[in-house]
Amino acid sequence: MGRGEGSRPFRLAIVLCHPVQYFSPLFRQLAQQAEIDLTVLYSSLAGSLPAKDREFGITVAWDTPVLDGYKFKTLMNLWRGAPGGFWSSASPGIVAELRRGRYDAVLVYGWGEVSAWLAIMAARSRNMPCMITSDSNYIYEKDLRWLKAHVKKAVLRTLFRNIQAFLVTGPFNRMFYESYGVGNDKFFLAPLAVDNEYFMQRAELARRRKGELRGRYGIPADVVLLLFVGKLIPRKRPFDILCALKELQPAFPNLGAAWVGDGELRPHLETEIASGGVKHAFLLGFKNQTELPDLYAVSDIFVLPSWHDPMPLVTNEAMASGLPVIASNRTGVWGPGGLVREGETGIVYAAGDTEALSEAVRRLVGDPGIRRAMAKRATEVVQEFGLGRCVNGVLEALRFVVRR
Repeated sequence: MGRGEGSRPFRLAIVLCHPVQYFSPLFRQLAQQAEIDLTVLYSSLAGSLPAKDREFGITVAWDTPVLDGYKFKTLMNLWRGAPGGFWSSASPGIVAELRRGRYDAVLVYGWGEVSAWLAIMAARSRNMPCMITSDSNYIYEKDLRWLKAHVKKAVLRTLFRNIQAFLVTGPFNRMFYESYGVGNDKFFLAPLAVDNEYFMQRAELARRRKGELRGRYGIPADVVLLLFVGKLIPRKRPFDILCALKELQPAFPNLGAAWVGDGELRPHLETEIASGGVKHAFLLGFKNQTELPDLYAVSDIFVLPSWHDPMPLVTNEAMASGLPVIASNRTGVWGPGGLVREGETGIVYAAGDTEALSEAVRRLVGDPGIRRAMAKRATEVVQEFGLGRCVNGVLEALRFVVRR
């Protein structure tokens, strides 16, 4: 149904700096809803074109469609450089577009670029309902210096008063908004999600060829494999897995680890692996979206050791692919109602504590029964964080702000 019996659908504008491979499946599902007439407004098409990723250190071209299945417009961007930073999305045309497009509401992704602020202010000037979503995480608020914390609080409290609904992506995201005075009546659960069915089905097919796939990557069949997926950069702490490997291999000689990704730390990892006498350590490099299910399927435990990772969707992918998760407590995937639930879908440990990480790995490697039980539960829990739940959250928020 639309806005009422026989009425037209809600006209929704989504404002985003550039196409993101993780968001496109959601936009396609939103576009299929009878209640929504969706248009995504981009400042740049950078995410849909091959481009040098500064943190990966390589040119990346996603092998899944990011612009198919939904309407979008590209607005003129005053910035001509690579995406990243407050000024990298500066499209003054967003004001005129929201004015003439006769949208019923606008959904803005974050507030980290000029275009987001322009959209929020344009919506206010037209008395148009404005919704916001982000992966901001309460965990990191205590890291702020006194002056920055007070300035940020003043700015965001003012900004948030202009927002009619907040799409909450997880428990720490909700706590973040609450710390800036947002009331519970404005919260709607819309978790960041991946296409769970895609990863479940692809991983299941890949497991039937597990021996063949491991052989392709040079991984012995009897190795219990830890998996890291992400950029090899300091805040992701990929070296912590290597520390755990060194600690545990004397007791578990068939323990191994694979790092999927690239970045500035790769040569240092290569040197350490070569000189440290570590066995079964595989640096597999960057792998594209369609290759990831195979790698989840040949692994046994997913490890997320990051010091700063607000809502890493690789966790969703790993759990949908049937892996238990060991995650640091500086990531946004755990907590009450989160993805990683202690002793249920995985283990949470103190970020940077390599002894605690080693103990978590020891527990799962030494007890295949617990590992299998957590893997099974992971595939169940991740269904609570699917695209359908996100679509429902957007619809609930949209009905609320327009009818209010």
